[in-house]
Amino acid sequence: MFNNMKYSNVRIKTLVTSLVGVLVFGLFAQTAAASSVIRTGEAISIGEDQLIEGDFYSAAGKINVSGEVEQDVLAAAGQITINGSVGADATLFGGTVNVYGTIGDDLRVVSGEVTIAEPVMGDVMVIGGIVNILPTASIAGDLIILSGQAIVEGSVGGDILGRSEDLRLDGVVAGNVDVTTLTLTLGEKANIEGSVTYVSRTVATQALNSSVGGDMVRNDPILPANDVTITSALLPVLVLLFSVLAWFLVSRKTLILVTGRALQKSVRPFIIGFATLILAPFAIVILSASMIGLLVGMTLFFAYGLLIVSSVIGSAAVIGQLLMKLFNQPSSKISLVTILVGVVGVSALTLLPVVGPLVLLIFFILTLGSMVDVVLKPNKKLIQDDIER
Repeated sequence: MFNNMKYSNVRIKTLVTSLVGVLVFGLFAQTAAASSVIRTGEAISIGEDQLIEGDFYSAAGKINVSGEVEQDVLAAAGQITINGSVGADATLFGGTVNVYGTIGDDLRVVSGEVTIAEPVMGDVMVIGGIVNILPTASIAGDLIILSGQAIVEGSVGGDILGRSEDLRLDGVVAGNVDVTTLTLTLGEKANIEGSVTYVSRTVATQALNSSVGGDMVRNDPILPANDVTITSALLPVLVLLFSVLAWFLVSRKTLILVTGRALQKSVRPFIIGFATLILAPFAIVILSASMIGLLVGMTLFFAYGLLIVSSVIGSAAVIGQLLMKLFNQPSSKISLVTILVGVVGVSALTLLPVVGPLVLLIFFILTLGSMVDVVLKPNKKLIQDDIER
């Protein structure tokens, strides 16, 4: 009877926690709706005749903004197109991002392919595979770039900083250029009013009509030292071993519970782990963009970080438990030997070029999912089975 009452209390606490979460999110949405617009779905479109007086937050498969947003835009989608105007900052996460409208302040983009075709009144920070800044574009501030291939044909009012494997400059740059690249090309229309400092193994290609107002300096890349001592090689292994042992000594039952849930014959932990790894950062960004959701976003951020660290530590125990089962050990309970085997297994996988990191990533996601699954579904029978297993 006592156990049933205890289990009922757990269910009641879980229900109350869920209701509080729903109420907090509802309060956030209602408060934000007074001055902002939050929209989600498969395809989101803001028409040319639409005006959003506050901020615009959106997460969808495809987002098209052709109207006017007077404040900030925060969007995440597979494809994002800005045809209208944004009065303040724009922060965009997507597979493909096309900016064909004016941005009133800073522009921040993380995408596989980025195209900027209109004026940006502040700084631009781009992380992307392919970046194209067209001649019709102009950047009032600095351009900070991290890309595989980048072509900058528009004007830049500040400096160009960052790293790109293949960088071509073919426009006016009022400041300096300081980049790390494999190949740097100054096109016919390149006019760098400041200096050009670049780190590369090859000399930059400079067209006859291009001009550089200051000095043009090339620096060779600094090769990392290859001196590996026994201490530096063993330090990560010892840190991992100490961390798993600390978890084992402080809360052995939770470690058994997580490993048991990770190794059950179900894809549920992996799916939950993958979804948490991908979706949690978007939720943190969206919540932190508003004052009403900042506290919730910060709490979620620290919880997410704790889950990531715990999953790295716990994956060693999961690997050790699996190896012990493969060795046909009669007892599957976690022991000091299990932990040691797991740490050795992790160390061995790090030495494999491609397969090793991939296997470690799979076990990391599996462990992350099992931890989240234990929190979301504290089923009494499953907990007892995991502990007894």
